[in-house]
Amino acid sequence: MDSSLPPPPAVRAAPPAHPRSAGTLATGWHRTFSSLSNPHFRVLWLSMCFSFTAIQMSFIAQGFLTYDLTGSATALGLVGLGWGAAQITFTPIGGVAADRLHKRWVIIISHCVMMSTSLLTAVLIQTDTIEVWHIFMLGLVGGTVFSFNIPARQAWIPELVGKDELMNAVALNTSAFTATGIVGPAIAGGLLGVPFIGLKGAYILMAACFAVTVLLLLRLPGGAPSTGRTHPHPYRALLDGLRYVRGHNVLPILILMGFVPIVIGMPYRSFFPVYQEEVYGVSEVWLGAMGATAAVGALIGSLSVAALTNTAKRSAIQLVGGLAFGVMLIVFAAAPSLPLGLLALLFVGLASNGYWALNNTMVLGNTDPEFYGRVMSVYMLGWSFSSFASLPEGRLADAIGVQTMTAGVGVVLIVALLAVVLLLPGHRRLREHEGRQIEAAAGG
Repeated sequence: MDSSLPPPPAVRAAPPAHPRSAGTLATGWHRTFSSLSNPHFRVLWLSMCFSFTAIQMSFIAQGFLTYDLTGSATALGLVGLGWGAAQITFTPIGGVAADRLHKRWVIIISHCVMMSTSLLTAVLIQTDTIEVWHIFMLGLVGGTVFSFNIPARQAWIPELVGKDELMNAVALNTSAFTATGIVGPAIAGGLLGVPFIGLKGAYILMAACFAVTVLLLLRLPGGAPSTGRTHPHPYRALLDGLRYVRGHNVLPILILMGFVPIVIGMPYRSFFPVYQEEVYGVSEVWLGAMGATAAVGALIGSLSVAALTNTAKRSAIQLVGGLAFGVMLIVFAAAPSLPLGLLALLFVGLASNGYWALNNTMVLGNTDPEFYGRVMSVYMLGWSFSSFASLPEGRLADAIGVQTMTAGVGVVLIVALLAVVLLLPGHRRLREHEGRQIEAAAGG
């Protein structure tokens, strides 16, 4: 397809360095946003802003819709299970597809499907035929397309920006998700409070955001699979990816470090409708405000990661962020009022997303290019399993109260992270490997 943009760089070759953004020389805001000087990544990043806005809106709208239909925290976890079951099944396949198929078209097709499911949901709401099993089935579809979307998008980023800007670009990609987490929940919460717009209007707007994403992605060249090597059978490629992760010096511990807080802690967002209605007793607008407040903190966390240099002790920073995530979940659960709860959510978002963004960059930074898609598919399985954690956490919330459940999750998260760091030799190898990388970067 013709494009007004210049040709993209080769997959393995970094683009010419911006004078203020190369390596560890850039500082401050120039370093934080350096990869956006690449026009191809800038268009991809902008397209993801529209996509992520719709996704963030869906978190609020789906939770409100489910809780409105059932009044049950368990139902919130059950609906999330549909998304997670599909991701566990198809994410490894999505990783193989990202390494073998045209990444741009994989992402475009997935967004077309999400646009269609958003419109279908709006129709079901308009005709007053929406039921919980519809939400579950639509979650299955959404989880399936996301299983192909995420590995392809993550594997495309190194091709667009090169290795020197990889950590910055991945962190900014994460920042887009968190920044739209401020806008998306606020929009969704506002629309829910308008009688003639409501849920139907929210889902129509989601569909429009996905359509804009597709139009932007059509402007981008590149994304084709490498033609310089032969591809094994897909099943063999999947096994090769798993063997690569298992035999790697630091990837297993990095993926485990990502897995623990995602599975244990991230389902906290699913229970915002319970806090809104039962704990604080406020309107739907404040449901959006809760998501937006957590996203403000998340944006600060991910931008902080984007500003890190290649000589930062990332494993230590990551551990502090993970422990802070657990502590702030306990503080949020104990908050006696909505203002204090919102303040706690600000720091929950900061710690959790800073941790996630940093782990994401560390995983990609230690992966060979030909395995980007498959490694990211293994890494993203953590998000799939978090949907399964939502169900028992939802049942606990119904049984002992959502605040007690959230505080317990924070305690378990802290204990689990400390156990991984103190008891597994993999984290010692990670620190040693990181030390050698820092010495090499400082010497370079």
